[in-house]
Amino acid sequence: MKKTALSALAALALAFAPAVAFAQDNPGPADPALTQVVNENEEIAPLGTPVELDAGHADLGPKYLDGKWTFMVRDDTKGAPVWRHLEDVVFRVHDKAKLTLPKDPAYDFIKASGDVYAIPQTEAEGVIWLGWNTQDPAVVKKLGNGVSLVYGGHQGEGDLNVFVQAGNFAGPTQLWNSAKNEAQPIHVDPNTHTHANWVFTKPGTHLVRLTAQARLADGSSVEDAQVLRFAVGDGADAKDAASATWTEKTEPSAKASVEAPSAVDKSTSLPLYVGAGLAVAVVVIVGVVVVLKRRAAADRAAAAKAVEE
Repeated sequence: MKKTALSALAALALAFAPAVAFAQDNPGPADPALTQVVNENEEIAPLGTPVELDAGHADLGPKYLDGKWTFMVRDDTKGAPVWRHLEDVVFRVHDKAKLTLPKDPAYDFIKASGDVYAIPQTEAEGVIWLGWNTQDPAVVKKLGNGVSLVYGGHQGEGDLNVFVQAGNFAGPTQLWNSAKNEAQPIHVDPNTHTHANWVFTKPGTHLVRLTAQARLADGSSVEDAQVLRFAVGDGADAKDAASATWTEKTEPSAKASVEAPSAVDKSTSLPLYVGAGLAVAVVVIVGVVVVLKRRAAADRAAAAKAVEE
């Protein structure tokens, strides 16, 4: 995939467009997907129901299943939402998700040469759109200050980077980076829905360990650790991803604080900016400036000619 530096930057801006906005920003129109309502009577697929999700919307999140805190995925890629056990799910990242990183220091934390595979923060046709929510009614009822999602490691060729890009033209904010061999917790407020950019630097089978943990309003603590399975690239075998085992002998184990949300966490409950519109606006502004400069030059030339005559 060959692009000029400008076209690569524009493509990346469109893909990594904002899905969260900070408090000081003026929120734009909310994306209906991010203002979704989760009902208590939604379908739950039985454990042992394998599925490959390769396009459309899905959210990771805690759910009370038979009275037990369970980290699952809410799949609404086909319409009516279905909660699925994560051990049954393979997330397919197609080749159409490939992007060329721009030569921009803001993205230097992504150690890649050439193309990367990106699950984008805003929805892209034919690409899985994976986020997370804390909207299960029983979860909302029992939560105290919120949920911690703790990154606990990555297995697979290359690196994984997960980050958000705010709606104020700020640079990317890292959430999880597989190059750091440590627990990486983020805080998610109750009853919120968020999306981020998931970037894989190499194709193949990738496993990612995440733990959803919380301190409840009654003072008790709950947690559930699961392994997410990704088949990255059209050539990756979903069966290999489904059967792969977690082999890390020592996992990062630091507990996340459920007491004090960070600045990034506070943004998760705010509306979605129309990110594509913002990115396109940047390109349009550049074009307008070029046109105005050309017109000004032409006017100066005409004025000089008139003086000479």
